[in-house]
Amino acid sequence: MKKNRLGKTEIEISRLGFGASPFGDIYNRKVTQLEANKMVEYAIGHGINYFDVAPYYGIGLAEEKLGNALPKNTDNLIISTKVGRYGLNEFDFSIKRLKSSVETSLKRLNRDYLDILICHDIEFVDKQIILDQAVPFLEKLKKEGLIRAIGISGLPLSVLKEVATKSEIDVILSYCKYTLLDQSLLSLKSFIKEKKIGLINASPYAMGLLTQNNCPEWNPFKKGSENKVEKIKKEAFNNKKTIEQLAFQYASTCPISNCILTGFSDVEELKNTLSWI
Repeated sequence: MKKNRLGKTEIEISRLGFGASPFGDIYNRKVTQLEANKMVEYAIGHGINYFDVAPYYGIGLAEEKLGNALPKNTDNLIISTKVGRYGLNEFDFSIKRLKSSVETSLKRLNRDYLDILICHDIEFVDKQIILDQAVPFLEKLKKEGLIRAIGISGLPLSVLKEVATKSEIDVILSYCKYTLLDQSLLSLKSFIKEKKIGLINASPYAMGLLTQNNCPEWNPFKKGSENKVEKIKKEAFNNKKTIEQLAFQYASTCPISNCILTGFSDVEELKNTLSWI
């Protein structure tokens, strides 16, 4: 599988990234450890080298399952996790919590370092906390060799752009912003090029909305999008495709991202996605 350089870093990630959020059992389908093991093994065997997770997904469960599923030698893999969000309304970017969070993630993932560490959903806290505390702490970890790249994630592109403008960010993880429902991620084209920032386009299915039956009740876009989604389902049917295939193939054409990141609930989903890309 093709690999792309992530911005100005030395990190090269596969065009398709493996999102481990379903390992936290946060969607309608639950994932057993055995299924997780099979998916990770199959993904690596078919060219995927990038795996993303977070403490928030299943409150540690996703990190634990991914850590157990990864091979003993992960030197040829790129692993990212996140800090700052630990519950639905629990955000803590204090130095003390960041330090303990990184230590816990390293243990769960059975690693001595992290390739990418991402400040998770930064729009929910004061931006100065990210700029004055979180990013400087991550810069310290980078100098110490505990992480290779600093990232930020969130939904509003304006917040991501502002923080990336005022600090040295290596990677932006944006989700739901280049899908069949929303293409606003393209507004970052000039900015990304100028700053040489790596860009990961996550959630091509708009957190389950663009799927047949895997949209959780908590999906923030669910209300008000029903008619659009039904039209897309009909278009997919007319083209002899599933809505998942249509949504993924569209999102994978994003011209400014280094990687398309999505989660998998079983090996069959993974196989289908690999065939689509």
